[in-house]
Amino acid sequence: MRPESLIASAAINFGVAFIILFLFSILKKQPSNALIYYARPLSASGTGRSAAPSFPPLSLARFLPSVAWIPKAFHLSEDQILQIHGLDVLVLFRVFRFGINFFGVSSLLGLAVLVPVNYGGGEDEASKIRHSMDPFSISNVPTGSNRLWVHFTCLCFISLYGLFLLYKVRFPSRILFAET
Repeated sequence: MRPESLIASAAINFGVAFIILFLFSILKKQPSNALIYYARPLSASGTGRSAAPSFPPLSLARFLPSVAWIPKAFHLSEDQILQIHGLDVLVLFRVFRFGINFFGVSSLLGLAVLVPVNYGGGEDEASKIRHSMDPFSISNVPTGSNRLWVHFTCLCFISLYGLFLLYKVRFPSRILFAET
């Protein structure tokens, strides 16, 4: 893989994520979408649209993106998420938190341990291709090298860490559903 391809892929992913965030923040403010974005408050009130936030018709604020909801989302407890938004949002929140924790630790381990092991895998500096990502991959480690044990150890650690995170998510769920 060439570094330019990796950078282009990352730029496209960040661009698509930014566009989706932009559209979400605009569509959330439209009164016609209140049934989608504010379903639980609307159904709990029983009076219809009075529970959804109101925006003046055709105001500029309705069509400008806003990210003010992002910091508020990080300060909600799981109990508040369950009461305000419901069980489906709580499950989605836990899946995202699991993914961020797992990906963060796996990335740090890969960058701190595996990239140096792969880069110093045994090939001569002259034979390394300057415009390729191959020196950073496991293909740079020769067959039968003791450096493959580092990969095996990291694989075991990442697998056990994933199982630990799953256990950590599952145990509070048992307590949560045992009380209801």
